[in-house]
Amino acid sequence: MRGQIESLLERGIEAARAGEERRAHDILIHVIELDQRNEKAWLWLSSVVETTADKIVCLENVLTVNPDNTFATAGLQRLRQQPLDRTAPRSLLPRLGGPREPDKVARKAAAVPPAPVAERVCPRCGFRNPGWAYLCDRCGADLRPVDVREALGLGSRPRGRSFVTLVAAWAAALTLHRRWAFLPEVELASWGRSLAALMMAPLLASACRALTAVVLRLWVGGGEPGGQIATIALHCAAATLRPALALTLAYVPVALLTWVGARLVGDRQRFKTHAHLTAVAFSAWVMLIALLASLATFLPHLLDRRRFDLLLSATPTLIGVVAGLMGITWLTQAVRTAHRLPAARAFLVTLLATALGATLLVGLILTGSEWVSGLLDMLAPFFLPWPGCGG
Repeated sequence: MRGQIESLLERGIEAARAGEERRAHDILIHVIELDQRNEKAWLWLSSVVETTADKIVCLENVLTVNPDNTFATAGLQRLRQQPLDRTAPRSLLPRLGGPREPDKVARKAAAVPPAPVAERVCPRCGFRNPGWAYLCDRCGADLRPVDVREALGLGSRPRGRSFVTLVAAWAAALTLHRRWAFLPEVELASWGRSLAALMMAPLLASACRALTAVVLRLWVGGGEPGGQIATIALHCAAATLRPALALTLAYVPVALLTWVGARLVGDRQRFKTHAHLTAVAFSAWVMLIALLASLATFLPHLLDRRRFDLLLSATPTLIGVVAGLMGITWLTQAVRTAHRLPAARAFLVTLLATALGATLLVGLILTGSEWVSGLLDMLAPFFLPWPGCGG
């Protein structure tokens, strides 16, 4: 048992040093479950928990185990000097010494002068900070190998577990804001939610195209009978749903290829998280194509055909280019978030997976495979303004 605890503790410390706060948190909590009076586990846990209340409980527990720990004493004093936020939730972590009165703890921490601890020299300005400091007191630079912006993103308000909140993830993806789009989904990752994203996107895409058909018919057609418009809308939705579902199936090889790429660069995160964030990115991509195609439907009626004939004829190509760039961007953000990779490495994984997938597809096309040609013929209308919805 002792050997298992030490092994887990080492893994937790390595994850904390590497900036993998969520992974370090889970491992250190497991260590504490096995050994509640593990001084090192509580001390390192204080560096990866998010709220001030949790940090205080961790440091108090360190002092309960070892009252002479200078790091915990100094850190607790610094936290107690910060303004008290009475609206913040209480810590759910257990206190080894039982509940304490905040005033008593504050007086005790203030009464004990912090002993000298190892200094941390700021790499940006050279200022000498206390050994327990996370940020430079002079310039605010990060003194730990952790992405502070990502840590702030994890500390934001959690996203609801309802499948409807997937729309919020898609909307955030459109703004290219990785922390809003993908970070909240890390905690919600599940096979059910992934399947919901992959099923909702084709259905909503079909509804979007059907609504476009209705609006355009009312706008251009004028007094067409309501039944005829409804028939056109249903026909458009059905014609869109089939290629949308087929396009969604491409998620499987994309998720597997990017997973293999992430493993090759040294990551060991769970496949479920990777698969879910990939599903969010892929479903957002399907929705984007539907929105672009719907927008392109109105262009011939908004622009002069004689002046913008070249633009209108190139609309399907433009839709493909924009969708391709956005798809690579979102997939890179999903891989980076799921595996906590640097941006350049996540982009490399995505680029290699995309290139390999494209190479395999081209190879199948060149071999004259009939089912591949049929699949491409079925997908092509999804990128066109009017997929079987009438002229």
